[in-house]
Amino acid sequence: MRELKNMYPHANTIVCIEDSKLLKRFQYDILHDAKGLQATLDELNSINYFHTYLNAEIGDYSEMLDSLMENTFELIKDISPDESVWRMFALYYDIHNMKLVAKEKFFKRRFDALTLDYGTYTLPTIRSAAVREADNILENEDLTRGFFEALRVKDTYDIDFILDKTYFITLKNMAGKSGSPGIAGFVTEKIDLFNISLVFQTLAEEIPEGYFNKAFSDQGSCALAEWQKYLDVNKPGEIEKFTLWKKYRHIWADAKNREQLLSGVDVWIDNYLIEKTKICKLMAFGIEPICAYFFNKLMEIKNIRILLEGKANHYSVAEIKKRMRIPYEI
Repeated sequence: MRELKNMYPHANTIVCIEDSKLLKRFQYDILHDAKGLQATLDELNSINYFHTYLNAEIGDYSEMLDSLMENTFELIKDISPDESVWRMFALYYDIHNMKLVAKEKFFKRRFDALTLDYGTYTLPTIRSAAVREADNILENEDLTRGFFEALRVKDTYDIDFILDKTYFITLKNMAGKSGSPGIAGFVTEKIDLFNISLVFQTLAEEIPEGYFNKAFSDQGSCALAEWQKYLDVNKPGEIEKFTLWKKYRHIWADAKNREQLLSGVDVWIDNYLIEKTKICKLMAFGIEPICAYFFNKLMEIKNIRILLEGKANHYSVAEIKKRMRIPYEI
């Protein structure tokens, strides 16, 4: 019998079960219509959203969401068929904590309270990794190289620029190691859309000159030189001729004005990426449905944070809805 590849019976079965528990559109509608924060929490408690025998209350829902995040990352780590899979998801939080340590060195003060606990490395490990580059304590040359570049900067803003670039370099390499062209292509699109978001950010007030070039990631499908051909400040419409821009133009085509565009583009980009993952619901086996589930589970937790904070601050349902991402369903 021919050996079947890309089948992970344990992981694929668990993901299939967990995928069925993701919130559906009608459940979001119920949550939106709930009258106030506690009523919204009561709805979540009724479906055991937090996966605990304790009920979420107004005073502790944030901690319970943190616990849900921790459990989600434990599940990713436990069932990932390859280390690179769960590390792709943990990488964002590793980079966040590396930024904190670089800023600790810069400002000569500790930022323990700002640590996020979902990464691969503990904060003490990252602090140890900041001592000597040759030790490569992070055991990843891309991360170590970018980290020490950030540690040597003379302007604190450069820490974020450098480590954001390091994030995309490392993420793309990890995606390549996954062995899935689909995941590698998804990451490239994610980077292209990040660069597009940068273009819109430059339209906002008080953005310094050269911001795009500093923040740009070269891990997408087009080099910086290609982008620069269409970014002439004296010809604002030139970007519309850019092939990559034309490819994604439909994402923000319905924006009615500049304000709506600037406030909504990142949500629309996330919605586009969620739509791209929906094909994975039709896949019984493989690494793609595993990654798609966790990508969307983290999006869902982000949605619930937005929803609950909106309810806590008495935002209108319309205001909350426009900040939330679409559900992962077909």
